[in-house]
Amino acid sequence: MQNLPPILLKQLRRQLTFLRNSAASYDGGYPEEALRIGVVIRVLLHDTKYSTSLLKQLGQKESLRLISTAKEVPAHLLAGIDFGELLAGMVIGKAIAYSPVPEGMPTITCLDWWEQPVFFRDNVMYARRDVVLSAANKDGGAHVDEPDKKLLALQSAFWEMSQTHADGQTTTTPLEDNHFRMLRRFADELLLSPELINLTA
Repeated sequence: MQNLPPILLKQLRRQLTFLRNSAASYDGGYPEEALRIGVVIRVLLHDTKYSTSLLKQLGQKESLRLISTAKEVPAHLLAGIDFGELLAGMVIGKAIAYSPVPEGMPTITCLDWWEQPVFFRDNVMYARRDVVLSAANKDGGAHVDEPDKKLLALQSAFWEMSQTHADGQTTTTPLEDNHFRMLRRFADELLLSPELINLTA
């Protein structure tokens, strides 16, 4: 392993622990924990003129490779579709979730992972960056602010789940906060990325 600053490696281990704990809480029935996942990913990857991401401080942001489960979909196939998630492995049952990340998934650089499209709605593409920052900066992960178009596109329902009861009546429930499951998927991508995990070995 490279000779990286011990204080920054300590911070990286801490953030990855936060990520594992939040993923476990999400899986334990607390979907709002996805917002904390967003905060961790922001700490790892988001740079502004006022703050520097942890991976950039470590000198890893441009070279480190992360697992991606996002699929590339030809533009002509998207033309007639109003919405969609581009992350592979979606499972639709009593709820919508993602299957475990299979072995052998491709890796891409941090920069590409951050900017890779993962969701589209009404002919607008959203990258991981958009999902993470909407959760962290607007939806209560680290800040609460007036929802913008990006957050509203993620929050408002585009999937519906129907359930038929014993009396034959069917109820339909709109599924909101779709960014929660995407954030949970991002956590798996990070926690299964060998180059990231090996930094803390």
